[in-house]
Amino acid sequence: MITPMSRIVVAAAGTSKEDTLNSLRQWGLLHILPLQTPENEQVTVAKAAFANAQRVLEALPVKATAENIDKHELLSKISEVLQNKKEAEEALATSSAELKNLEPFGDFDPHSIRDLSKRDIHIKLYRAEEKAYKEVKNLIVQEFKRVKNEVFFAVFSKSHIDLPYTEITLPLKSVQELKEDRDNAEKNIAECNKKLAAYASKRKDVGELVLQASDELAFEAASAGMHSEIGVCFIQGYCPKEKLTSLSELAAKNGWGVSVHEPSADETVPTLLKHQKAVKPIDALYNIIGITPGYREIDVSSAFLFFFSIFFAMIVGDTAYGLLFMGITFFASKKFKDAPRYSFHFLYLMSGCTIVWGFLNANYLGLSNEFVPAVIDICKAAWAPEALKNIAAWVRVDDNVKYLCFVLAIIHLSIAHVWNAWVNRASVAAVISKTGWFCTTWMMFFLTCNMILGHAFPQFALYAGIAGVVLIVIGAVMQAEWFSIGMLPLNLVSNLVDVISYIRLFAVGMAGYSVANAFNGMVAPLLGSIPGAVSAALILLLVHALNIALAVMGVAVHAVRLNTLEFSNNVGVEWSGNPYTPFKKSI
Repeated sequence: MITPMSRIVVAAAGTSKEDTLNSLRQWGLLHILPLQTPENEQVTVAKAAFANAQRVLEALPVKATAENIDKHELLSKISEVLQNKKEAEEALATSSAELKNLEPFGDFDPHSIRDLSKRDIHIKLYRAEEKAYKEVKNLIVQEFKRVKNEVFFAVFSKSHIDLPYTEITLPLKSVQELKEDRDNAEKNIAECNKKLAAYASKRKDVGELVLQASDELAFEAASAGMHSEIGVCFIQGYCPKEKLTSLSELAAKNGWGVSVHEPSADETVPTLLKHQKAVKPIDALYNIIGITPGYREIDVSSAFLFFFSIFFAMIVGDTAYGLLFMGITFFASKKFKDAPRYSFHFLYLMSGCTIVWGFLNANYLGLSNEFVPAVIDICKAAWAPEALKNIAAWVRVDDNVKYLCFVLAIIHLSIAHVWNAWVNRASVAAVISKTGWFCTTWMMFFLTCNMILGHAFPQFALYAGIAGVVLIVIGAVMQAEWFSIGMLPLNLVSNLVDVISYIRLFAVGMAGYSVANAFNGMVAPLLGSIPGAVSAALILLLVHALNIALAVMGVAVHAVRLNTLEFSNNVGVEWSGNPYTPFKKSI
């Protein structure tokens, strides 16, 4: 659910501004809304310190060697190494670029050429296409090298030279000096990398310093965003309504004045999602893709998690992949004990659903059914009940899986329309319009099954579609939405596309199986010898690694899309939310 919020304004004595901020930060429930632009010198300094700390953390390698250094000197020491590395990399880039330009002309000293120009002997270096080079006449020309269709040459003259070719500018240093600069830069970079590897053992300490810098920046921004007037300072923000009692107690203790307001319709109120344990895993996905429902939108997390689990399983579809995901999740949960548990619960759920779907389809690393042992093939297993065998046999028929995709579509989209109508039940026109779209969606379902699967199109579906169009028009007229009436034909086509769009679950899942199965057949002839078997194993390892990567990308593109676009558009969720980020210390 989306937690109800109140907008509050705290008034405190101007002399206790810092104490007020410290108390509110310790309370840790106020999402600050600045009363004025939070910009001043302290904020600028804090931003620079935070950016520097982040840069240092990102630059540290994972692999570390031992290094003893005081924690408070870490940032300055590592920043110095990074600056030296940056200067060395710039020097390397400059010297390497100049050496590349001069390489066709061999080893020479540009100082000598400059000395000759003082004696009216001018020398310039050029490069030109072979055809243009042939047109150089009435000048002393020395060719040095030809690379593909380009000629590198020098022109000698006692007068000023200005030719329409690409001139190669003389460097300030000789070729030998440039080589020395390049070698020194490479040596300096290696030395800096060695020092960074030593500092990497302090990565945890640097991470804490980043959090401290973040806290300091948040504090200075909060201070700068406060408004002061006649000895009183004011700070504004949002907090959950259920926490107003604790705020009143805090205000009484500190001698603050507090005013509480109901957020107006045009305010951008932060969203705080509170989920029951069964739905909590969806927060992991929200964090990954960076979406939050708006404060006044519907929390569709339960439906999102349920259908996303099914979509994930159908796209990945391989029991072995599911077992691999589950094993990795188990290992990670033991190694990263401080990480949020709901993230691992989400991965366990996705892995489990994938295992079940792959088990029904007897999909094990893309093996053909004849090579799958009977004990793990439900259709062949003696232990499997007849009902389970029938289900497994049904989902192994392509047309049945396509039909299942469309069934999921109509259930998913019907839930969206009904939910939207219920939320807007105060508006008769909105309910009529949403009922109309519910009817047309069902007509589109039967039409899709007719066009793609050859199922009979029932007469009542046509009547439902006509009734739906009439209801949509009536709802639009009642709400004076004349433009939507003109757009109705396009919206009906979009309605059809929404239903058809769910066929992607079958297509992407089948593609993954087909890739694995095809490579299994390609490497099968190699299994006759030990070297061949080793080669086949390496090939399949790479293929399945690629297939897993593609499956994960498919989930990110298709399973997420069906929930955040097709479903969300129809339920009225735009994911326009601003996450609730209370003012509190990170560590």
